[in-house]
Amino acid sequence: MSEAESTILTIGGYFGAYKVLRLLGKGGAGEVYLVLDEASGTEYAVKVLDPEHAQSDPGFVSRFVGEAELAMKVRHPNLLSVREAGRDPDTGLSFLVMEYLPGGTLRDALKASPDGFSLTGVASVATDLARALVCIEANGLVHRDLKPENVLFSQDGTAKLADLGIVRFSRPGSKADVHKTRAEAVVGTPAYMSPEQMLDSHAVDIRSDIYSLGVMMYEMLAGRRPNEGLPAMSLLAKALDGQTFPDIRTRRSDVPPELAELVASMTHPEAARRPASARALLEALARSRATAPAVAWYRDRSVLYALAALVLACLALIVALLAAIGGGV
Repeated sequence: MSEAESTILTIGGYFGAYKVLRLLGKGGAGEVYLVLDEASGTEYAVKVLDPEHAQSDPGFVSRFVGEAELAMKVRHPNLLSVREAGRDPDTGLSFLVMEYLPGGTLRDALKASPDGFSLTGVASVATDLARALVCIEANGLVHRDLKPENVLFSQDGTAKLADLGIVRFSRPGSKADVHKTRAEAVVGTPAYMSPEQMLDSHAVDIRSDIYSLGVMMYEMLAGRRPNEGLPAMSLLAKALDGQTFPDIRTRRSDVPPELAELVASMTHPEAARRPASARALLEALARSRATAPAVAWYRDRSVLYALAALVLACLALIVALLAAIGGGV
């Protein structure tokens, strides 16, 4: 949908104290806008619930508010921060104001690198997200929806995990569970969900998030998911049968053995075979980075892409100079 078409907020208008600059994205439940706090000159992202969706599902509003309250309490450099949330008195719209990250999403980065990321790039993103999971686990939470669309990048390339909309507390009997999920209910994104989450989203712990991150790491390395093209029920059937994903090295030969083994353990269908905690995962990532052999410059994809861009820029400059010379003759 273009910005010229109907949107919840008016582009160029005001939403409370914020000037609405442009539409960043939309989904079935609402829209996200880039706004400007003119008093400070700071840009933010504002998520606004679709009023029709809010009326048809009153419980969604409470979950939305719960997400905002939780995000304002659980703070970490690798978690997207929320500035404020509430219900606008003038429009009646439920909203939350988040930090704006101009680096796009991990999904955007994957589309721009169809053959996969450099090994250092994968390690950097995975480490950032593992740190976010350490914080989430320390607060007794499970995210339950790790996917490339929920990973955003800051200006300096730091990866941050967003969307605590379906997070739940993993501590038994917690009264602070803002998103109670009935037993056997399934929430999340099937392509990145652990087998146990497909069976019952309520009975999961941090190892389910670790599985999701493992699928994302596989995708960052190979340029495609290990379960690409398979429907959810087929994924579940394979997992229940104990089938593991193909070794990442069959799709990318320069992946170091220790990193390949870590990805395999993270995506194992049995939760007990995965890293036991986010802290254990972070330590394993550090070991895999320390033992990884240095990649020759001619095999590092990021270096090759940079060199290709430099060559193209030089060619363009030469063409421009020849055209200028020819025009002056």
